[in-house]
Amino acid sequence: MSETPSPEKKAGGKVTGLWPVGLAVGLIWLGWQVALVPLVTRAPSEHAIRLAPGSAQVLSRAAEDEMRAGEMEDAGYLARLSLARAPFNVAALRVLAMSEAEAGRTGQADEMMTLAGNWSLRDSAAHSWLIESRLRQGNYASAFAHADTLVRRRADLRPLVFNLFSTAAESDVRAGAHLVSELADSPPWRSEYLESLYRRPDGLQLLAGLALGLEETRAPFTNAELQALYQALYQGRRIPGLKTVRDTLGRPPAATILVNGEFADQEAILPFGWQRGVGPGISVDLLNDDRKPELTALRVIHDARNAQELASQLVLMQPGTYRLSGQQRLETGRGRSGFAWQVQCLETSEIISEIRFNLDMDAQADWAPFQTRVVVPVQGCTAQIVRLVPINTGRRTDIVIWFSQLALERIP
Repeated sequence: MSETPSPEKKAGGKVTGLWPVGLAVGLIWLGWQVALVPLVTRAPSEHAIRLAPGSAQVLSRAAEDEMRAGEMEDAGYLARLSLARAPFNVAALRVLAMSEAEAGRTGQADEMMTLAGNWSLRDSAAHSWLIESRLRQGNYASAFAHADTLVRRRADLRPLVFNLFSTAAESDVRAGAHLVSELADSPPWRSEYLESLYRRPDGLQLLAGLALGLEETRAPFTNAELQALYQALYQGRRIPGLKTVRDTLGRPPAATILVNGEFADQEAILPFGWQRGVGPGISVDLLNDDRKPELTALRVIHDARNAQELASQLVLMQPGTYRLSGQQRLETGRGRSGFAWQVQCLETSEIISEIRFNLDMDAQADWAPFQTRVVVPVQGCTAQIVRLVPINTGRRTDIVIWFSQLALERIP
């Protein structure tokens, strides 16, 4: 005789029979959620919003699409929906700010965009908008700060932002002061920006202003940066500007006409300092004298054939009479060749003074003094080159000669 199942057993069996169905439904739902993520991410926003109308990310993307299409009112509406679900959504806040600006509510737009920029240093669009807005307001400090944030991340935007910096500084002295403040922080883009100014039509004038402005900050022009500026002014024959910058900065001090006439081994800021010749058959060094170690000097080894300049330096003498003096010592060498210290006008290439050292003498154990008169004319000689050159070259022989204590002094 069969046993009739109790009600409890019937209920338990029903529950046991339903759990596979529930599991299958759960797996199907989970699978749909997994598939929904790439669909929502990759699908066009009009389709994605139908698949996930409550997603803050989808609403934000749809808002950006509407903004690009020029539908600013719809973009603002979608951005508000996105922010209601994710209040810290930077992209949605940026779109809403642009929508407010389009509607003429510039104050609210500025506050929203500022907040978006503060929330994310990586949102290039927000910082670009803020730069433009601050420039219109004349708020250069804020505009340049946002520009700094932008160019630290986006090297591809640097040419555009550098042009903005330069244009603003050239047109408004207030902008120049804020640009100096940015450069005084030694940002990673400083060298690249300064180099870009050499390719700008009026870049040298702006560079000179920056050099003067940065001198009293914690990051003045380095010797390398200043040398690049000096050389550009010198090669462009902008002597008045070169003299103004050098005299104002005092680098190197203008009190001494000739820099490093002792030929000490020290860093030079060309063209104010010794530019030494390099080439076959010559060697020009700043050394201590082997007979008097306390004396520093210029030692020249020459093969009597190479005719190139051996040492040169730019000087800025006013019209008048001067004395060029120094000491020399011949270590070895004899023949028809020799050397000469010359002073030459930069503009006309006229040699206004020369003193020669012929090798018709024996090697010297002691130093011998020399001097010559230099007359700087009133016209056409605002800058001069002091240079050491070989003379009567051609027949090979070994020559070693020393020079020291070279000086240029004005004669009252």
